[in-house]
Amino acid sequence: MRTTPKILRKAARTIHLLGIPSLALLALACTSSQESLSKPAPATSDLIRTLQKEVTAIRGLAFTGDVTVGEYTRDELNTFWTKDMERSMTRDEVKRIHKSLVQFGLILEHVDLYQVWINRNVSSTNALYNWETKEVRLMRQSEGEPAKDVWSRDRMLVHELCHAAQDQHYNLCTLPVELKDNNDLVLAVKALCEGDATIVSLKWGFKEDFDGFWKLFDRNFMEGIKVNESQGFPAYLENAKFFPYGPGSEFVRKVLKRANWDWGAISKAYSDLPGSTEQILHPEKYFESGRDYPQNVIVEGLAAILGDGWNEVYHNVHGEFGVRLLLEEFRIGSPRSRRQAAEGWDGDRYYVLEHAHGALASVWLTVWDSKEDAREFVDAYALALEAKFKGAERVVANQRLTLSKGNRHAILERQGAEVLVLDGVGAGAGGQIGKIWLASKKTEIRKVERIPAANSK
Repeated sequence: MRTTPKILRKAARTIHLLGIPSLALLALACTSSQESLSKPAPATSDLIRTLQKEVTAIRGLAFTGDVTVGEYTRDELNTFWTKDMERSMTRDEVKRIHKSLVQFGLILEHVDLYQVWINRNVSSTNALYNWETKEVRLMRQSEGEPAKDVWSRDRMLVHELCHAAQDQHYNLCTLPVELKDNNDLVLAVKALCEGDATIVSLKWGFKEDFDGFWKLFDRNFMEGIKVNESQGFPAYLENAKFFPYGPGSEFVRKVLKRANWDWGAISKAYSDLPGSTEQILHPEKYFESGRDYPQNVIVEGLAAILGDGWNEVYHNVHGEFGVRLLLEEFRIGSPRSRRQAAEGWDGDRYYVLEHAHGALASVWLTVWDSKEDAREFVDAYALALEAKFKGAERVVANQRLTLSKGNRHAILERQGAEVLVLDGVGAGAGGQIGKIWLASKKTEIRKVERIPAANSK
């Protein structure tokens, strides 16, 4: 790479946009508000046609239809995201998610999660592609704001136009990116879409200097771990929002490198979708020769097992990336040891329950590739539990750790390559663990199913 001042300036602007130190201010490929644009396009049709040809030259996808490009103001964007939030999630659903994040120690109880999500989307979006209206939207410069340089604007346009080309070829609205019970799978699919568009925009922006530019990114970018919260947005959610851009881009780059930069390998991935953040973080576990299929884990009748007064609030999947973020939140060990403790993940599901008296508890079943992987997780997560239950009475016996503090108890038990964690349960829960194990079921997710087009809106 010829590190000319011009290239370094472009690299500095790009690194800032892509998350070192701030989150990517690029597209969200998976929005579905049906509001159409009323503002004229900020760029000439000639420019859009030229950029479309350049996207096709890099990505190999010919546009099959026109793409409308327009602008929005910050107020219009706030309205857009507010309506999108109202469409995709009720306040009751957000309340349930809030309780689950509080239970795992990932956000503070006073956080208004509904408004925080809207505010973060507004503040982090400079451009997006709307798959319902088939439009690209750019942020209109407000009066008094410094003008954006043409190169950065055009690179964002390339990113969004790539999403439009993806949509025309792969029907993005059928991707399972709005599943409400498997966040891990949702992040993996988004990582393919955003990583694809990000690499295309960077190949457009840096051309023959791309390889040298990529070396400027540090490990944190590649693995999706950001150090600081952004504008009050909880670190856990910030990292999850950033994952499709950082690790997603590295995943796409590694798939392309393995295929000698044949973009057909990425096109093929849209009919063979990645099924876990593990596959994104470790592409060798996505490739056919070493495919590691995630396990779908469920525990049936959990509220009844725990006894009267308990009701299920929420359930979902942490995945390898989520496990790592949990350990990051509690600063368990070193960054390297946190990565290692999350590696070997093979499946999980957590359930958050609420008692009639208002107490929260969680039951989390994890499956690992080996007994050793399970032991590593136990050693790390035990430290997280001890941090949450500081000063608790500690008892270890027969692969089970029990922490007791007042009327709150945590139990961590390993059986072979599986680990069960109960957090916040009552004193009698230990006697119900055998029933929980018996009620658990595990099946491999060998194919990620799309959503039928008629039900995707």
